[in-house]
Formats: sequence, C-alpha cells, structure tokens
Amino acid sequence: MRSTVEKQLHIGDCRASSPWALPLTSADVDALVCDGGPASPARRAALKAAPGFAAAVRKTSAALVAIHHGNRVLNAIINDRGRFFVTLFVLDLHFRRPDDGIGLTPGRLKERCVKQGVCSATRAGALLALMKLRGYVRTAPGAAPADRRRRELVPTAKLIAHQRARWHCHFSAAAPLLLEATHALEMLDRPDFMPRLVRLISAHHCAGFRITDHIPSTGLFSERNGGMFVVFSLLAIAEEEELRRQAPIQTSISGLARSISASRAHVIKLLKDAEERGLLKRPRSGGVILMPPLVEDFHEFFALSYLLLSHFARVIGDCSETVRVRT
Repeated sequence: MRSTVEKQLHIGDCRASSPWALPLTSADVDALVCDGGPASPARRAALKAAPGFAAAVRKTSAALVAIHHGNRVLNAIINDRGRFFVTLFVLDLHFRRPDDGIGLTPGRLKERCVKQGVCSATRAGALLALMKLRGYVRTAPGAAPADRRRRELVPTAKLIAHQRARWHCHFSAAAPLLLEATHALEMLDRPDFMPRLVRLISAHHCAGFRITDHIPSTGLFSERNGGMFVVFSLLAIAEEEELRRQAPIQTSISGLARSISASRAHVIKLLKDAEERGLLKRPRSGGVILMPPLVEDFHEFFALSYLLLSHFARVIGDCSETVRVRT
C-alpha cells in the first residue's frame, strides 16, 4: 500500500515558508489524528492491514534494539519517555537559536522539561551532565563561563548521528508502505532536515500531543527504564504466525536485561506488571507470550509513528520546494 497524504487545514498546508517555527495549539494537534487527518484512525487501520506491515514492525523493532543493545550510555540517556524527550529538547533548543537568540542552556532545558512534565529539573540536569561527559553535547565556542545555568551548550555530531539513525529505523521500514517515508529517506542526510523535523515533533509535543493519549497501555512500558525496548526485543524475534497463535517467544530474562543494561529483577518486575494487566503471559515452559491487546497496541504505536513522521517529512519537503520555486 502506498499513500499520499491529502492537504489538511492545519500546519501541513504550508501557511508559512517555515511551519516548524509557527506557534501551535491543541487544534493543530487534534488535526493530526482527526478524521481526514494524516494519522486518522482510518489511515492507521489501512496501514496496519497492509501486506508487509508486520514485517515493518519487526524490522523497526530490531533496528532500534540494535543501536541501543548493551550501550549503557545511550540507554541511560533515552530509553524511556522522559529521557527521549530530554534528548529531543536538547536538539530543539539548539536548533531554535536563530529565532530565540540563545540556544541550549542547562536553565532552559530544565525549564522546558518541568513545564512539559517530562522530568524534574534535577533529573534533566543530571542527564545533560552525562551527555556532556560522554561527548553528546559540549560547551559552545565563546560561551561565557560565569553562570552555569546560562552557559550555552551545543549537541555534537555524535548525538545528531544517533538521532538520525533512530529515524532511519522508522523511515526505512515504512518506505515500502508509504511514499512519504521513501521521500524522507532521501532527505534524511540533508543538513536542513533534522532541525526542521526536531522542531515539528517538539512543537506538537509542547502543544499537547501525547502518544499515550491514543495508546494508553504503552505508558506502562514508556515510563520504565528500558520498558519499550523490552517489547521491541520481543517483537523483533516474533514471527507473525507466532503472534497470531499466541505461541511463546523463546527468549531469556538475562538476555532482555542485557539488551537494556538493566538487572534481571527490573525486567521480571516489568513483565509481572504487564502480565497482571493481561498484556502478556509467562508460561511455565518458558518464553513470553504477547497477548493480542499488547500486539494491537504496539502495532498502533508503529502505525501512528510511521504516519506522523512521514507526514512531517512531507511538510518539510513541500515547504522547501515552495521556497525553492519562489526564489
């Protein structure tokens, strides 16, 4: 199935040459998933029903796990929802510098994280310090050293390359299904693409978009350290027929723990909590059975992710083309 996204009466209309710089409201957020929107229920259902969708989920899951496997630094930075958005805000604040006159500072990052309910100021500061220690951010050239809260920092090529790799996991898997994802892959290495995509994602989050509003059960995993990657690890090795038959996925708790750099006790507690909610089973014979509600919810998660990321990429491509034609 290949899709072309229709023009919508929201940010996708290119009301300005730089839609990523526009202030957004809850109406813009609602327009993304409303009937007729780029990620409407009908579009998500059609995408999930498309031949090859389950294979795309396995491919994305495996690729995401591969770039995080056993890397304690990366896992400590962005495994769960809070850490993911701290990293996104690090990039967003930096890329907003031309408009704001100042980029990433510890004070601005802490303020954003607290305002958006992502994490505490203390946690944001600790993550930023770890990112600096491990070479993901550095002090900006010429930054004034007097006040550490106002000392400007910049993301390094290492952090930017990691974020680009995460998006490649999504776009490469979705490309056989969505024409917009194919175009996104072609634009992914353009120097202007990442700043614009980061700002669009961040702007919609700050305007109120929360994926857990649409798929609440993912919150159990996204709020845990490495929780999403436990599910990704299972989806990556589960064949479609196994999921349909509810056959046990043969894996070890130790292997799952190593993949997210966590303890066995941490993984066991996560699986136990998920089992109590009816999302999975752990039979005595071993392995893990992913129950239909969990599979459906994570397929919905990937459908929503593919459609939104591809839509934002189309917005960037359309607006870039508009500017090129005008000049």
